[in-house]
Amino acid sequence: MVDQKTLMPIIALLFLTLNLFGQDFVDPKKILSQLQNKFKNQSVDNIDHIVRRMGNKKISLEAYVSLEADWLQLKSILKHINEYPKWVLPRINERSPGDKFFIQFASITPAQNLIDTLDVEVFLSLPALKIPIRRLFYFELLPQSDDNTLTMRMTALASTDSAVKDLSGYAHFFKNPKNPSQIWVYLDVYVILTHWLVYESLPERLLAREVGDRLRIIIENYQNYENTKGTKSP
Repeated sequence: MVDQKTLMPIIALLFLTLNLFGQDFVDPKKILSQLQNKFKNQSVDNIDHIVRRMGNKKISLEAYVSLEADWLQLKSILKHINEYPKWVLPRINERSPGDKFFIQFASITPAQNLIDTLDVEVFLSLPALKIPIRRLFYFELLPQSDDNTLTMRMTALASTDSAVKDLSGYAHFFKNPKNPSQIWVYLDVYVILTHWLVYESLPERLLAREVGDRLRIIIENYQNYENTKGTKSP
């Protein structure tokens, strides 16, 4: 008889196989060309993103990011998914004095009995609304034929009682071929909400500001964490 610890990861992976057919995969070579055009002659951290409300309670995020980082350390750090909370969470809900995030992170912890899966708790703090959301997210580093490219896929595991009906996306990482200390990232994520009330309470302008500010915090957190790891690429 298969015990529960063995069965749960199998069920999770079967769900992922079925669920990910709905998320288009973009050829990393095409993305690299876009990033080269967008960030040419730029050597500083930069974020260019757009949030779209697609209708039918679906929201998409597309982001182009340039950051100073070490390529070999990035690849090593991204492999250790259970350690993500160490560098993602610091200051994650902090904004300038008198301002606040409407989407607040409560906790991020490794999921029990599931490999490469994080248990994420957030809540929406909107006028007249405070909605808790808890989902399990599975992270997968995809095989690459190019040592200067890395792709991660993220998917929300099934849930019957969450305000987030579905969430899936990709993060593509590239080493700048002309600057070894610069990394480019392309994010392609969508979320489908369960309730129209929540969807209508999240206009594009609010979401774009929240996403941009959060990406800046996460980039700074990552850079600080990388600096604590010591060894740099030659």
